[in-house]
Amino acid sequence: MRSLTLLLWLLLASAPAAARADAARADAAPPGAPSRKAEAAASRVVIVEAGVDDPLVLEAATRLRAELGAAGFEVVRVMRAPEGDLRAGLERAAKEADAFAAATIVRSRTGATADLWIVDRVTQKTVVRAVEAAGAAAPSVMAVRAVELLQASLLEASLQEPHGRAAEDGGAAVPDDVRRWMAPVRQRAGMPPAPERAGMLAGVGVEAGFVALLSADGVGPALGPALRLSYGVGADGRGGALPAGLAARLTFAGPTLGPTLEGELGTVSVRQEMAFLEAVWALDTGGAISPVLSAGVGGIHLFVSGDPLPPLRSATGDVWSVAAALGGGAGLRLTDRATLLVDAHAIFAEPRAVVTLGGERLGTAGRPTFAGFLGLLVRL
Repeated sequence: MRSLTLLLWLLLASAPAAARADAARADAAPPGAPSRKAEAAASRVVIVEAGVDDPLVLEAATRLRAELGAAGFEVVRVMRAPEGDLRAGLERAAKEADAFAAATIVRSRTGATADLWIVDRVTQKTVVRAVEAAGAAAPSVMAVRAVELLQASLLEASLQEPHGRAAEDGGAAVPDDVRRWMAPVRQRAGMPPAPERAGMLAGVGVEAGFVALLSADGVGPALGPALRLSYGVGADGRGGALPAGLAARLTFAGPTLGPTLEGELGTVSVRQEMAFLEAVWALDTGGAISPVLSAGVGGIHLFVSGDPLPPLRSATGDVWSVAAALGGGAGLRLTDRATLLVDAHAIFAEPRAVVTLGGERLGTAGRPTFAGFLGLLVRL
C-alpha cells in the first residue's frame, strides 16, 4: 500500500515538471520559427522584402508590417531572391512559413508607381495593384492599399466559407482570427446594394416648359408657358415619403394665347390658365427613356374678350371650372439630374365653358380639352 501511494505521488510531482519542460522547449524554438503558443494565437503573414536601398519601398514595408501587426497577425519577414519569378517566390514563402498570405512591394519599371503583390493561400489567387509612388504620404497609402487588396482577395472565401472550412479546390481554410478581421468587410459586402441611379422624379424637381391646348369643340389651339414643381422619394432613390417611382406634382400653365374665334357678328379672343395637383408615376426601365403616367385635379380659368361689329359693344367674361386630368408621356434622361419630359393630358371641366357672341355659339372648352406639355425637369 505504501509503495502504491509513493508511486502515485511521484507521478503527480513529475507532471508539472514535464509540462514546464515542454513549455521551455517551445519558447526556446529557433528565432526564425514562431512558438507553438504564438502559432495558436495568431495567423501568419509573410512580408517579402526586396532588399534594395529604396527608402520609399522600405518605409512602405515597415508600415505594412505595422498595419498587419496591429490587426493581430504574426508578421514574418523574408528577403526576396534577386532573381526568379516574383509570384512563385511569394507562393513558396507563404507555404514555407505556413502563412495564410504573402505580400511584397516593388518599384515599377518606370519608377512612378509601386506594384503591390498579394498571394493568399485561402483562395489560391495572386492580385497586383499599381499605386502612385509620389508624395510624402505615398508609403502610408501603399500600406493601406496593400491591406485593402488582401481583404478584397479574401472576401470571396470569407463569404463562402464562414466557418473556416477548407475550400473544395484545395485552398487553405480561413483561420478564425482572419474571419474576425474580415467581419466588417463581410458586413459591408452583405448590405443591400445602393440603387444605380436616383429616380427620374426623386427629391425636389422643377420643370419649366410650354403647354399647348386644343379643345374638342373649337377653342384653340393655344400656346403658353408651363411650370411644374414635384416631390418624389429621396435623392438617393429610396427612403422617401412615397414609394419608388411616385411623386406629387403641382402644375401651373398659362396664360395661353391662340387665334381668335370668328363669327358672323365679330371675333372673340380667348385666354386660359390652369393649375393641377397631380400624382405622377415614372416607371424606370433602366434605359434613357421611361414612361410617365399622371392623374390630378385642379381648376381652369377661361377669360374671353369680344370684339363685335357695330352697333354691338365689346364685352368680357370669364368662367371658373373644376377639372380632372389624366395624362401619359415619356421622359428622356439627359443627365442624372436633367430630364426632357413630353406628355399629353385629357382634361374634363365642370362647368363646361361655352363661348358665344350675340347668341352665336363659337366653341366650348373642357369636354375635353387636350393639353400637351414639353419641359425640362431638373432635380435639385
